[in-house]
Amino acid sequence: MHPDRVERLRLEYTDQYVVVEGDRPQLVRYRGKVGQVRTINANGRALVEFESDRGRYDLELDYLKVVDKPKPKEPPAKEAKAKPAASEQAAPSQPPSEPKTKLSELELARQQKDAEKPKPIEPSSEPPREPEKSG
Repeated sequence: MHPDRVERLRLEYTDQYVVVEGDRPQLVRYRGKVGQVRTINANGRALVEFESDRGRYDLELDYLKVVDKPKPKEPPAKEAKAKPAASEQAAPSQPPSEPKTKLSELELARQQKDAEKPKPIEPSSEPPREPEKSG
């Protein structure tokens, strides 16, 4: 493909949101997903990154349709947010310094090792003493 044409396609498609259209068996797994074009290859195919997948896929422009930017996913219902707040108020005996997620064995071992380390000696505010001269 001619480099000028590739550059024009890059300007037109880069950062655009697309959906895959077509009935080819290779494209079935992309059906219903919105992706973002990251760039156009030198061969004129789009590198598309889909919202549910971190991979980038090399797709023909003929099977892509440009769409508007999708709306961000809304958080769960307000009731779900209200329940954790009520449980936090009911259980104030739990110290806030404990993490809410379960730590892995490696993280627990690191914390234990850090707790066992002696604290560094802090320098005193007194000026250093001069050595006594014998003689």
